Amino acid sequence: MTAIPKAAHDPDANLDLHASIRELKQAITVLMARVAQLEQTPEEWLPLKAAAHDAGVLYETARLWAKAGLIQARRVGKRRWSVNVPTLKARKRLLAL
Repeated sequence: MTAIPKAAHDPDANLDLHASIRELKQAITVLMARVAQLEQTPEEWLPLKAAAHDAGVLYETARLWAKAGLIQARRVGKRRWSVNVPTLKARKRLLAL
């Protein structure tokens, strides 16, 4: 004769299991969010000319993309741009240049 598992006939054990499952689901959610955060490409900001050279894109093309907001870029002073290189490379891959 097989023994009946405790959870099958003890309501308190079922409540404990449900609480444990809920805690595990919450932990999984937190861990998945952390993994997604760690998988993101780190930011690497360079002056526009250096970023364009690094990405293999023409300077003027990179400048136009920055001005149009097609890549992450910010003005440094009145005339200079600083570019997030991974976004420039991603834009290049998207267009297969």
